[in-house]
Amino acid sequence: MTSNENAAPLHAVERGAGVAVWRQIEQILAAEIAAKSFGDEGRLPSEAELAKRFDVNRHTVRRAMLRLAATGLVSVEQGRGTFVQPGAIDYQIGRRTRFTENLRRQKLTSVGVVLSSERVKADPAVAKALGVRAGTLVYQIETRQDSDGIPMTYARSWYPATRFNDLPATIEAAGGVSAALEQFGVKDYTRKWSRIGSVLPSSDVARRLQINRQQPVLWVENVDVDEDGVPIKYGITHFAADRVQLMVEHDR
Repeated sequence: MTSNENAAPLHAVERGAGVAVWRQIEQILAAEIAAKSFGDEGRLPSEAELAKRFDVNRHTVRRAMLRLAATGLVSVEQGRGTFVQPGAIDYQIGRRTRFTENLRRQKLTSVGVVLSSERVKADPAVAKALGVRAGTLVYQIETRQDSDGIPMTYARSWYPATRFNDLPATIEAAGGVSAALEQFGVKDYTRKWSRIGSVLPSSDVARRLQINRQQPVLWVENVDVDEDGVPIKYGITHFAADRVQLMVEHDR
């Protein structure tokens, strides 16, 4: 007996059954996901295909799909389709938070991409976090971290420009932020504080993470300091909530 045969009793929606049609579709697809009915790739049919299958309009299907995404069962990848979510990875936040090391512990690959960099004047929030005067020149750098081709994080970070002259070029030449900072004499750096929250993403964040705007994201605001306790980076990182769960380490 195949997985689809296992799920067969749930294949049809019943109008007038007291349960909204979109909710029935959500329940049917959730059962088929549990039965591993979508193959190794885990790709669900398109909205048009599902609308035809259930004899409903695409708006009804979209509502069901958004609910599946909100509960973490599927992820919507722009330009590729909707896929069964394999489960969120654990991302540890502690005194030495490093994306690559977090994924290496779980035997996952990681690739960092610098999306943009520019030298700007620090606004009051950035200036306060870095311990400098408002208007001081800082580097604003946008980055994205991927694992197996899937965006996991999107971040904006700010670094004092005077201390880290030509930082973007150094990051490119060194192959990463930690290696670049080492060239400026920062042999080690630690997390001073982190603030964690959850929000629906802006259109820009959703585009960077390749998710639907109805999918919640986790965000972490933080300050990193050098060995002397001097702030070297202020950042805000967004995580796709259905791909990453945050674990806070408590120092003993």
